[in-house]
Amino acid sequence: MSGPGGTKAVGRVAALIVTALLAGGMTACAYEDDGDALSTAAARTARPAPTVPSKGPDVLAVESSNYADLKKRLAGTTGTVVLSDSGPADGPGVGFSKIATVKAGGAHTVTAACVGTPGVQMFLSQDPRTGAEPLSFDLECSGTLKRVVELQAGYVVADLIRHDPTGPWTGAVAGIRITVECQHTAPKGSC
Repeated sequence: MSGPGGTKAVGRVAALIVTALLAGGMTACAYEDDGDALSTAAARTARPAPTVPSKGPDVLAVESSNYADLKKRLAGTTGTVVLSDSGPADGPGVGFSKIATVKAGGAHTVTAACVGTPGVQMFLSQDPRTGAEPLSFDLECSGTLKRVVELQAGYVVADLIRHDPTGPWTGAVAGIRITVECQHTAPKGSC
């Protein structure tokens, strides 16, 4: 077999033997039943996503009016906007969350309001390594909250938590705006 073509023949025979062993091994793993396809683990554990009821036209009209009122309440802020967000404060769900970057640490003004519900809870948090403690605001929707807080440079997260995340859609909304007053002596780009 060491003559011309001998090593080729050995290689072919070895390949044939390996192929036969693999084919035999794979057929040993085949199972047949009544014709039902085997289900995968993912198919057995996957559950359909819950459906969220949609808002009707009456609720959308109330919500639109409430957003207009909310916009007026938050419009009285001055300074450079660091974070601004609003969203539904009703219906099935958990609220909203927004992240922004604080370029320079220091005093920032938080303005928050809600319309169409008795109240909501908002949280501000930053990277705990900065030493900043999370802040909690219980908003009464009869007015607008305006508070000066100390924020560290880095990320800030604003979260709205609804008091009843399983309730129906009513058109209630809430919003938050964080601003900073830039001084003329501040380095360019720090605000």
